[in-house]
Amino acid sequence: MWSFRQAPREFQMLFREGKDADWLAHAPESERPAIESSLLQWRTVYPVQSTELADRSVVYHGAPREALDLIAESGAPVTGALFTSQERRTGIRVAMSCPSRYKTPAKTGVGHTIDISVTGIAFTTESLLARNSEVTLRAQWPIRLESGVPVELFAVGKLARVELMKAAMQIDNMGFSIES
Repeated sequence: MWSFRQAPREFQMLFREGKDADWLAHAPESERPAIESSLLQWRTVYPVQSTELADRSVVYHGAPREALDLIAESGAPVTGALFTSQERRTGIRVAMSCPSRYKTPAKTGVGHTIDISVTGIAFTTESLLARNSEVTLRAQWPIRLESGVPVELFAVGKLARVELMKAAMQIDNMGFSIES
């Protein structure tokens, strides 16, 4: 398994719509039964595609960032400013309240997400955080794997906006894992 840009070029060419945040995996025919179910179970959270090669091996492509698009398509867009300052966000936001944990270099805490887009997440905080700080956010995802296992969103970025008891981060990198 590779991040999209680290995968062999011939596999990248099979999924031209792939982006840096995506992943690719190659399963030889003999290993397909063991690997396929663990990769395809993510289809309820984000798109997973596959292409069978001439040797009956399969290349899989997962697009975790598109999970946000799936949520945006299913929910009503949020309108109006979340913060007291002028609204600058251009991405469509969707209201989503999920328990979350955040960590900056100076503070850690718990809260819940307020809204989410493909480029950022607004969330509640326990105290005022420092603007432009690096932040890691973990949130329970509202969609589970096909087997019913809970999923956790992991996002890393910078705090673009802060107010007392809420913040908004710009997502630099994100992914999903089985909730811990």
